[in-house]
Order: sequence, then C-alpha cells, then structure tokens
Amino acid sequence: MKTKAEIRAKMRVRRSALTLDEIATRSKAAIEQLETLDILKSSTKMACYLSKPFEVQTQRFIESCVKAGKKVCVPRHIDDELSYAWSWTDPSGAWRDGPWHIAEPAQFNPVDPAELELAIVPAVAVDGQGNRLGHGGGNFDRLLRPVRAPHVGLVFDFQVVDEVPSESHDVPVEWIVTETEVRNINR
Repeated sequence: MKTKAEIRAKMRVRRSALTLDEIATRSKAAIEQLETLDILKSSTKMACYLSKPFEVQTQRFIESCVKAGKKVCVPRHIDDELSYAWSWTDPSGAWRDGPWHIAEPAQFNPVDPAELELAIVPAVAVDGQGNRLGHGGGNFDRLLRPVRAPHVGLVFDFQVVDEVPSESHDVPVEWIVTETEVRNINR
C-alpha cells in the first residue's frame, strides 16, 4: 500500500497537469452527477467546501443552491482559535480571503452540525471503501466529526484510487461522486 505522502505527491502531479478548461469541463460534469443525488434534492441545510484551483469547482453550485432556497455552510477560519468552523453563507455574498487564499464568509454565522442534512467534501484521493485522504492538516476531519449527515466526496475520476491508508482520526465518506459516477458506499 502506498503511503499518504506518496498518494498526495502523485495526485499533485496529476492535478497540476489539468488545464483550466479541463478543470471547468470536469467540474461541470461532476456537479451534474452530484445534482442527481436524491439526498441532495431533499436537503435544505447542507455543508460544502469552497474549492481550491485544482479541485472540483463548487462556487457556482453553492450559489445555485442558495438561489434555490437551500441554506449552505462552508468552512470559515476562526481567527482567535486558529481553527475552522462551519459558517452559513451570507445571501448578500460578502466574502473575505481566508488564510489559504480560499474564499470564506466575511461574517461568521455559526452552524449547529446536528442541523446539517448533507456534507459535500473535497479529497486529494478516496478509495472504494470511502476512505478519504485530505491535504494533511486534519481540518476537514475535525469539521466532519460532529456532522452526522451523509458525507459526499466530490472528486475527479483519477482521484479514486485502489486504497487509501486510514487512521482512527480519519472521517470516511458514504458517497463518491465524480464526472462519470455516483457511488454509494455501504459501510
């Protein structure tokens, strides 16, 4: 089995080879697959990530969910605590640049994770058992731990690998969505 560091290095190379057009085309296809999920259609309160440049792009998806009347929360850096928490997006669209140059709500609007009906999360890689590999800081695992709603890993096809090493602190996903596939993980 490859180590987490080896998988991250391989995925960095694969993702950096994508052109902006490829990212846009693949993202559009993955979002179209995501929109077929019944759990998404029925969810009124959901969590989603705001994408980095080489991830499935979620900004337009979040905007369309908010316009459709869904409440959407995203990670927001809590300055005094040097950590992250879920924050409802502001329908007025006020954003700030977060510490990793990822947009986040300008105003912190805390979320009770028990209210969430769905969580859409990024991954560097994910395997068929739902084991998810993040960037290595553990921020998303800490955010996801109290969320009891289904977790959906939204990734490009090449990010689904044979095996991801998993440790006790890693939070798995119950669904994998790519450009070509929607897979429910029976855990």
